[in-house]
Amino acid sequence: MIRHALRTIGRMPGLAAVVILSLGVGIGVNTTVFSWIQAMLLHPIPGVAGSSGFYNIEPKSDTGTYPGMSWTEYQDLKPRLQSIEELVVTRMAPLNVGASGRTERTYAQLVSGNLFSALRLQPVAGRFITPTDTARPGGEPVVVISHDYWQTHFGGSPSAIGQTIRVNDLELTIVGVAPATFQGTILALQFDLWVPATLAPALFAGSTELTDRNQRGYSALGRLRDGADEARATGEFVSAMRELAGSFPESNGRISGELMPYWSAPRGPQRMFITALAVLQGLMLLVLLAVCGNTANLVLARASSRYKEVGVRLALGAGPGNVMRLMLTENLILGISGAIVGILIAWWGTEALRSMPPYGAFPVRFQTNLDALGLAFAAVLGIGSGLLFGAAPALQLGRIDPQQALRSGSKSAGRSVVRDSLMALQCGLALLVLVVAGLFFQSFVETKDTDPGFRVEGLLLATYDLSGTVTNDEYPRQFASDLLDKLHRVPSVQSVALANSMPLDIHGLPLRGFTLEGRAQTTAQQESALSNIVSPGYFKTMGIAIVAGDDFAEMTDRSAPPQVIVNEEFVRRYIAPADAIGRRVKNGDTNYTIAGVVRN
Repeated sequence: MIRHALRTIGRMPGLAAVVILSLGVGIGVNTTVFSWIQAMLLHPIPGVAGSSGFYNIEPKSDTGTYPGMSWTEYQDLKPRLQSIEELVVTRMAPLNVGASGRTERTYAQLVSGNLFSALRLQPVAGRFITPTDTARPGGEPVVVISHDYWQTHFGGSPSAIGQTIRVNDLELTIVGVAPATFQGTILALQFDLWVPATLAPALFAGSTELTDRNQRGYSALGRLRDGADEARATGEFVSAMRELAGSFPESNGRISGELMPYWSAPRGPQRMFITALAVLQGLMLLVLLAVCGNTANLVLARASSRYKEVGVRLALGAGPGNVMRLMLTENLILGISGAIVGILIAWWGTEALRSMPPYGAFPVRFQTNLDALGLAFAAVLGIGSGLLFGAAPALQLGRIDPQQALRSGSKSAGRSVVRDSLMALQCGLALLVLVVAGLFFQSFVETKDTDPGFRVEGLLLATYDLSGTVTNDEYPRQFASDLLDKLHRVPSVQSVALANSMPLDIHGLPLRGFTLEGRAQTTAQQESALSNIVSPGYFKTMGIAIVAGDDFAEMTDRSAPPQVIVNEEFVRRYIAPADAIGRRVKNGDTNYTIAGVVRN
């Protein structure tokens, strides 16, 4: 039967080519999107087997934000979370590698000593960072490099192990090389260095992140122990966070905790990508259904010219079931051929995505693979499509009267209820796809035209890093003042300012605790708010209106007290508007005076 089906397909090469190519494009696009979704859900940490079993252990503030974990909090939680096999923390950090004046910007992760053992990875060469390397403040000056960094900077030579590289003016010894498929623990970002977190004070002059509970820059993850479940681990985490809130009300008073699957991490692109890809997958399946409807019409039109052939088969003793099986076999072969073409397209799409070089301000690198599950998905789509568009012609030809077919000969390709229904279905699906695409385009335009609350036209962004160049505590302030002064003299520059964070930054804003002068403290829990450190002129540069008070005093004005500017929401929540300017806000040991109020 397969031989007869192949012979029949060979007699209609034009139709077969159109069907196979149409199905191939539809199946290929669907398989490519499926491989992206699969990578995020089943392999959220590339190169780590069973990474879908990891959970994010996320401190959560009472405002619904996820401020991250502090290093001291991590040390407190390790012995308390018995349901977590190994609690691990990491932090993204751009570093300067090389001698002064010849440095290379390289993205790294500061990690706890148990990261690689928890991920169950094996080094390509040397060894990994261990808990011994992070056992004491300061840590061991060691570094693990990525496989790509090993190849590009050391030619893949085993002699790289034991060599030193200068990182932020600190000599680090290379102790190991990570596997080629491992690129870090943040989806779609590739890191080249992994450094013990305890080296932070040496890498970043003045850093107090190892002792300051309010510095919450770390992301925590872990895998459940055998026999433990998510509910038990969540209960332990919430209970532990409640204990820390009682012991450290200023830093933990308003912080609880939440466990979530690793793919749904609040930091990084996971949540945004998975939602967008799910919608895209649904849209592509609708397109494939429309292709199947069009293919069914083509096959029906072809079937109407085969009445005499089928009549002869039936007259010679073939049963209706044999005819239907032959028709389905032909269409299954077309569907499977379309799946093969689709697999080739999906393979090209995934390889093109993987080979894209890092671009932009972040080391973006996607890792997707067309594995057995992706191949099975393409095969199911091909077989399903073949059955879907082959069912109507098989039923039509299986029900004909052989005597009438032989008397009438070849029946013309006239209209039929089935073909009209398929045409209506195809048009309906195409219209639905167009409507959804139109809604997406309209949403994109509206989002693009939405006022973000700050100026977007003519605004340029540049960054600088003083790591490894700071000689004293006054140097960063003086450098910033000199830089602003020189930029102000550039004729084409209207205004310029500095800021630690920018709006819509993927890193988010730090959460800082505060006490407000004149506001009664009803509990031991300290109020907290998102904060940013900016220079005078920031609000003018960003086009954010100051609705009350004034801007910060100039950086060179040593007589000005520490100042803070708050937004209208802060005033509405904590202060009567008439009493805002001049009120004092305390953060840590520093008292700030409210100098102004800006529009939200």
